[in-house]
Amino acid sequence: MAVKVLSVGRSLLAEAWLKVTRAQPARLRPLDLTPFRGELDDPADPCAGLDPRIEDRPIADLQVAMDDGLLTAEALARHVLRRIHRRDDALGTLIELNPLALDDARASDRRRRTGDRLGPLDGIPVTLKDNIETAAPMRTTAGAAALAAHVAAADAPVVERLRAAGAVIIGKANLSELAGAVTRTPGVSAVGGRTRNPYGDAFTPGGSSSGSAAGVAAGLCTVSVGTETSGSLLAPAAFNGVVGMKPSRGLVPTDGIVPLVSSQDSAGPIARHVADAAALLAVLAGDAFQPELSLDALDGVLAAVLRADILSQQTPFEDTSDNAAVLDRITDGLATAGATIVDATFADAVAVKQFEAAFTKFVLGGLVHDTMPALAAAGAPVSTATDLVAFNLQSPRTRMPAGELVLTMACVLAPDAATYRQAARDNIEAAAAILDAAFDAAGTDLLVSITNRHSSLYATAGYPAITVPVGLRANGMPTGVTFIGRPGTDARLLARAFAFEQATQLRVGPTDPQRGGEAS
Repeated sequence: MAVKVLSVGRSLLAEAWLKVTRAQPARLRPLDLTPFRGELDDPADPCAGLDPRIEDRPIADLQVAMDDGLLTAEALARHVLRRIHRRDDALGTLIELNPLALDDARASDRRRRTGDRLGPLDGIPVTLKDNIETAAPMRTTAGAAALAAHVAAADAPVVERLRAAGAVIIGKANLSELAGAVTRTPGVSAVGGRTRNPYGDAFTPGGSSSGSAAGVAAGLCTVSVGTETSGSLLAPAAFNGVVGMKPSRGLVPTDGIVPLVSSQDSAGPIARHVADAAALLAVLAGDAFQPELSLDALDGVLAAVLRADILSQQTPFEDTSDNAAVLDRITDGLATAGATIVDATFADAVAVKQFEAAFTKFVLGGLVHDTMPALAAAGAPVSTATDLVAFNLQSPRTRMPAGELVLTMACVLAPDAATYRQAARDNIEAAAAILDAAFDAAGTDLLVSITNRHSSLYATAGYPAITVPVGLRANGMPTGVTFIGRPGTDARLLARAFAFEQATQLRVGPTDPQRGGEAS
């Protein structure tokens, strides 16, 4: 009976979610395609004659094609912009396009002709979650009406690194507003409207890096940079059938990123292929980080599977009733890749539940003491959570189109600044202790989870985690296995994810209406 009640509850939540999200408005302003009008009006596909799914090819293949003269960065950028033009009004993955994208692509082609290619990302189309600051001409809004006109004075360090690597920044990706601090619905923001999961409108795109993940899945960019506070990168990656990685704390700079919880926010890669995620992370992290991928990286490795937690997972955002079947896929894949599988548990399950239950209140402190000062510094007409509530209520249909809950809670329940800062230190220590105990008990440095089941732990502790697609659930929604590593083991974790991906090949792309329903 309990199982039936839970199942009914999930279906009611899903039905309510659909009613709310289907009523959401579109973007505050349409994408400006004017700078590309001549190229978009040309009926000839600039990538005609190549692989009909060129946007789905790994970065290494694209680089070979460009080196061999079969493809140019300009043609690839035009191809992606054509897909955005045809598909993104329906998907809502982007808030704004970079009007200089084709200029940047042409500059990449000039470098290549003179033998000055800058590296594996030179000429590759990239999008950025819109809480990552970019200098003019693009704005940085974090999806909030209060920042709708904000233009940052300078690029964030991660953007500087992307430009120095020759990446072609296509535009800014939609997100759950203020990293989920305002909207009650994942993937909705006042500026960007609603992002839709390309696998079906019935499925959440996850949040807060919704536009980044959905755009990568739909082939509207090659890779994207998302951000994670707790599941905000891994959840959308898993739900949209792509790879997403939250690096170890400190590996990637977070300056110039609108914060939610500054002690644990992290930028990371979202890609269709693990190798692409590795290439992007190498640029974001800087020259000191050079991952080496290997097909036998899981050979003989002890993989500690958090079986009980996976099987008992309950969430309104995905139907977990077939987790047992998904778990079989995961363990079969690990075995195929050469891993030795053991079951892992958290010794103090009560402590874990208490930690997870207290986490929401902690995030309220981040919104008050990290996010709001950042908005004020950016010139927003608000400086406190109370100000932001009042500002949004002046025009609620446009400024809070999906309603809000967390923001109001923050006005009432957020801890004072000293308590919040101490809680951040305590939480990091507690989360690390819980994870370390599980690692130590299993005698390994690899824990295996699912989607974002344990995100409050690894994100708070600052430990690396990566999700890899493991196909579709029975209802057609994508899901992913999540590998959690000890701090500083990012390169090893990427190698293991690559070995799993290559041994299983479980990713199933979404259907593409531009190609008569073929998977992309």
